[in-house]
Amino acid sequence: MDSTPVEYRGCELSAIVRHLSGEFVATLLIERPGGVRRAIGPFRSFPTALAAEHFAIEYGKAELDGRLAVRGPRVAVSG
Repeated sequence: MDSTPVEYRGCELSAIVRHLSGEFVATLLIERPGGVRRAIGPFRSFPTALAAEHFAIEYGKAELDGRLAVRGPRVAVSG
């Protein structure tokens, strides 16, 4: 399932949520102006798709705000 994109600080945030072994896992997509995209995740498992999506979007907002001290998940960049 792909989430509806959210505009935040000039970027577009969206989550790709997959159902794996009875739980939901999300990967965050951040698209900056000019088309540069980053994927962050996958994040830990959640009991619902909505919880996974919400966590990914909030993580993206924290990332763009500079509120994350340490980057834990793997990061992929394309552009």
